[in-house]
Amino acid sequence: MNKNIFILTHGDTGAFETGSVPFEVRIPLNGHGKKSVKKKTEVYPGLLVADHKNPKIGDMHAGITGIVTEVTDKHVIIKAQEPAAPAEGEEPKPTGVEPVSIDSLEGDELLVALKGLGVDIRPLIRRCELLVVNALNPEPGITYAESMLVHAKKTVDAGLALLKRLSPASKTIVALPTASNATFTDADVAFIDPQYPNSLDELVVAKITGKESMKGVNVVDLHTLYNLGAVAESGMPLTHTVVCVEGKNVIAPIGTPVGALLKHASIEVSDGDAVILGGPMRGETTGDLNKGIAKNTNALFVMPAGSTAPITDHPCFSCGSCLQHCPSRIQPNMIARYVEFNELDLCRQADISACIECGLCTYYCPARRPVLQLIRLGKHKIALEEAQVTACALQVDE
Repeated sequence: MNKNIFILTHGDTGAFETGSVPFEVRIPLNGHGKKSVKKKTEVYPGLLVADHKNPKIGDMHAGITGIVTEVTDKHVIIKAQEPAAPAEGEEPKPTGVEPVSIDSLEGDELLVALKGLGVDIRPLIRRCELLVVNALNPEPGITYAESMLVHAKKTVDAGLALLKRLSPASKTIVALPTASNATFTDADVAFIDPQYPNSLDELVVAKITGKESMKGVNVVDLHTLYNLGAVAESGMPLTHTVVCVEGKNVIAPIGTPVGALLKHASIEVSDGDAVILGGPMRGETTGDLNKGIAKNTNALFVMPAGSTAPITDHPCFSCGSCLQHCPSRIQPNMIARYVEFNELDLCRQADISACIECGLCTYYCPARRPVLQLIRLGKHKIALEEAQVTACALQVDE
């Protein structure tokens, strides 16, 4: 097997492109129950469109000027359209929002302001002694990290400064690929061999601390840090993000349809092609080219039909390939079988929670079984089961 395909460094690919304004955006919602707009509302960049009752989940804002055409529990659709000229004697309509002075805020006021600016605070304020910034490209084929550390270093530094204000950690380390020239004045650096799956958080932490434990450690990825830095620099709501589209790094409005990004990158999708949101190892396929990108969408790939053997429902024949390549040293083949037969207790006994979802099991499986997807399903089922147990226990206590 050619290991060069797992290399995570691609050199400086240049400054990020600014994507063209899409004909519409479909801003994804995830529990954002209170909508601030309704159908036919005129919106402009930075305008609040939906907020979340959870104080640690960021609100959603418009990234383009236009008209709201649909509001559901899953998304807000905005059609790009220039505002109508004001009638004689009318005040001009607003075209943007005022920035928030983040530097003057502390404590709860800062957290409230960041939530209102669209920042998901939860992953930034976790209790920890060590804060690790994972500055490696997360998966093969994703290319934004090195360019981000060159052409957007000021934004990254702004994000790191704000992150350190939020995190309780006493020490901060930035994990960089070996031979990187990036420097940080307020953080130590550690060098990681840029070979997948070394970029995964658990393996980065193991390399830095020498321990196979995430206890007392919080990891924030470079993509999240960049988004935080964009808010810190401007004081404006988070409305755009960077997406690596088949190696081309594009700054696009949150909610940009997948199809619009592919068109911008001159990529055509044919029947049988697989469109992947995220990286080729851990991403998820989508059949909806109108689906809008989210804040954390970092990559978009198209796998041409016939380029790989299709996933099958063939039974495992115990060849051991997944065991040989599993960095967690568990038995993916057996766990996948347990999930198929809904044997959740056996999944627990086989340490399903130790899986770091690298995807190597599925990649190397000669039977082309969906091993990673089955393990994810098992984790989901266990989480639902434990949530039901907790709910029943609370009812008994009452």
